Amino acid sequence: MTATKIDTGSRDLDCLLHDGITRSGITSIYGEAGTGKTTIALQITRQTAMQGLKVLYVDTDHSFTQQRFQQMTGANFQNLSELVMLFFPEDFEEQRSLFESLENFLTPTVGLVVVDSMSSLYRVAFSSNNNIFKLNRVLTRQLAYLSELSMTRKIACLITSQVHARFIGPVSQIEPVARRALFHFPKSIIRLRNTPSSNVKECIVERDEGIDVLNRRCILALTDIGFTDLQR
Repeated sequence: MTATKIDTGSRDLDCLLHDGITRSGITSIYGEAGTGKTTIALQITRQTAMQGLKVLYVDTDHSFTQQRFQQMTGANFQNLSELVMLFFPEDFEEQRSLFESLENFLTPTVGLVVVDSMSSLYRVAFSSNNNIFKLNRVLTRQLAYLSELSMTRKIACLITSQVHARFIGPVSQIEPVARRALFHFPKSIIRLRNTPSSNVKECIVERDEGIDVLNRRCILALTDIGFTDLQR
């Protein structure tokens, strides 16, 4: 970990991101189900806690389990778990309220804010709410707040996002839910993709430090302890 970066626990991915995820802006990770979005969120949480820094972890999917985190941290589980503060908003309104009070939990020892996932409660609200413009404004305000918080307090912010298929002519394209907002604010964007091998994932960096990039990708193995670099 450098003064301005947090390492991901993967040498190959850190190399693509020039030493890790930024501590002055949002990093967004998106991908289909089963690509390992929560695993990489837990892995970066582990890496942050290993440096003695606290993590605020907003779990909208109830996907954070002690069993999985213990599996990934081993003998360090007790010490590292004490540095993770968990939040479980139940709906999009609770998510909004939590974000508005998030600064109350910030101390000089907080190094990372995780939201896993940013879009799930929005998606639930979207399906039952006719005022889509209002929902989009609320989501945009949340992302703007996280972005400003990260840049002014130099705290890394990692969000994950669900995806859906958008049809362009006869071809479907995978993109995040609420694409406009979720592509506008992040300084870095990472896409995870499944491969024919269930425990091998393709990791594609689409934006780095505010610059859209092409052909930055690596292949990672999904293991019990998280993502690891494949042997060459």
